[in-house]
Amino acid sequence: MMATVEQLVKQYETDKALQAEVAAIVADGKVSMMEFLTFAKKHDVAISLEDLPKYLEQAKKLGFM
Repeated sequence: MMATVEQLVKQYETDKALQAEVAAIVADGKVSMMEFLTFAKKHDVAISLEDLPKYLEQAKKLGFM
């Protein structure tokens, strides 16, 4: 079963391994499209192509990209 972005965010709040993985991805100061998609696929996160621009825009606002 695929996770939602909201479920992954909730897991991130308490999951040290997930926090470390995200920290490693953003360590260089940005997230590439490839890193973003690889992460989403690895964690089986359901991201539709229609929603992708919304999440990318949020990531940019937060300084991840």
